Amino acid sequence: MIAAPTSITWPPERFYWALLDAPGLKCRGGRAFPLPPGLLAELADHVPQPIEEMWVVGTHAGNGQMLVCAARRGELAEVEVTARSLTPTALPPGVDGGLAALLPALNLLVGEFEPAPLRRERWRWHRARALVVVVLVGLVVTGMARRTSHWSKVAHTAEQARAKLAADLLGPLSHPAEANLALDAEIDRLRAAARNRPTLPRDASVQLVSLLNAWPATVPSKPQSVAVNDSGVSVSVSVDGDAAPFLSAFKAPNGWSLDEPRLNKAGEVTRMTLRLRPTLRRATSETGANP
Repeated sequence: MIAAPTSITWPPERFYWALLDAPGLKCRGGRAFPLPPGLLAELADHVPQPIEEMWVVGTHAGNGQMLVCAARRGELAEVEVTARSLTPTALPPGVDGGLAALLPALNLLVGEFEPAPLRRERWRWHRARALVVVVLVGLVVTGMARRTSHWSKVAHTAEQARAKLAADLLGPLSHPAEANLALDAEIDRLRAAARNRPTLPRDASVQLVSLLNAWPATVPSKPQSVAVNDSGVSVSVSVDGDAAPFLSAFKAPNGWSLDEPRLNKAGEVTRMTLRLRPTLRRATSETGANP
């Protein structure tokens, strides 16, 4: 018959106590933990026994201090194997009574004195967690392998489609590498042809219609040339005598603006160069209205 686990308590007289300053020590969840080697030397001056014969644990007491509790190693080695914890029953005289709430945390059966059942239970927990990690890693690796296989099939299908397209366009070839080279050459040829495609002349019918509708037919004039480009329309016209009547009668069409005309007078003939620029596109972009 296996004995039930027990929790043991000792009176405070069986322990050695101290309250040490440890402002830089991090908290470990309110549980007792073996005293760090750096504080053992400081504690050695407060206990009558050699520090090597003592097992020391501590817990945080607040305000950068640590409540330390120590017992002889020989006495701890004689504790029953069924014990799960060993704690003091009370604080020693002279210690702040407000620290009594820390007594349940002062379990000396930790570290090298941890009970074997607890150690086995912790190792089982660690193994279970490691097994879960291994399973998850296996699932991730399997998923990545399946995805790699999928995209390899997609690449193979694309390569087959490429070879078929080359055969349809260029005829049967003896080797797939020849098909790839021939298809690449054909694609380069088509791209070069697209880059070198001649620019078609601009359709100037709309600009010419607007210009003819605005032309002052009642004023005698002799048009010399009309040029249409992306920036507007240039008109060269000559009149006999003064150019003021023609300029007064000529109005820019709707959606156009007329630059300052350039005049060149030779004898009784005045030659004018008129420059019309579109304004409707600019107004549309600024106001958002439809033309």
